[in-house]
Amino acid sequence: MIDTTTVIPNFYSIREEIRRELKLSKQDFVNNNLISPIGPQAKTPLSPTHHAQKQPFGSSCAVNNGNATTAPPSTKAVKSDAKSLVSFTDKAAVHGDSVKRKTVIQASTSELLRGLGQYLSQRCRVRHFEPAHLVMWLRTVDRALLLQGWQDVAFINPANLVFVYMLIKDMIPEDDSIDTVEELQSLVLTCLYISYSYMGNEISYPLKPFIVDQNRERFWDRCVKIVNDRSADMLRLNSSSTFFTEVFSELKQFSCDF
Repeated sequence: MIDTTTVIPNFYSIREEIRRELKLSKQDFVNNNLISPIGPQAKTPLSPTHHAQKQPFGSSCAVNNGNATTAPPSTKAVKSDAKSLVSFTDKAAVHGDSVKRKTVIQASTSELLRGLGQYLSQRCRVRHFEPAHLVMWLRTVDRALLLQGWQDVAFINPANLVFVYMLIKDMIPEDDSIDTVEELQSLVLTCLYISYSYMGNEISYPLKPFIVDQNRERFWDRCVKIVNDRSADMLRLNSSSTFFTEVFSELKQFSCDF
């Protein structure tokens, strides 16, 4: 069987289609900086040339467009400029005197942990309690949450320790009713849980690392008391840099005394 194939040449030209269907004007090509395929080449207009004009510095003299001739500055203009310059420098001097100097206070996490431990040892007077116990409590909870995948970044840092200190300072009773280390640990971990819930990056945290005596009712009672008593100060600590600096300096002072 012989295969015969008929080849039909394609004489279709898109250029002919453009000539026949599209009605393009020369101005369309001029506006788009193109060369018209139909008829003579379109001329693209050149951009206007701008000439810089000479203007005197510090005066408002008129300048002609044809020849740049400047008039000499008058004595009145010089005097008015001098007066305005003097008044501007006076205002700048007054403004500089009114600006308050910023106080920069720095402290590491270890320093603030030591200061918080010293504060508890002075305030509570609990037998067998040492400042190192507080460091161990906070570090243990933070490490456990990291290892269990509840957080990606460590929570214990200077800013969060200032928040914890603010809560602990008001939760410790003045009548020295805390007798054992376990009671003090329960109170500290409750304040730490509120700090995690308020300052932490995660939505929620497990209760197990924060509960010591396994009495959840007492734990939640302490949480409600902290929220009711210190809610305004929690917001203030994050919104007022002055208040934060005061609490920060107070905590740092305990680490510097020893």
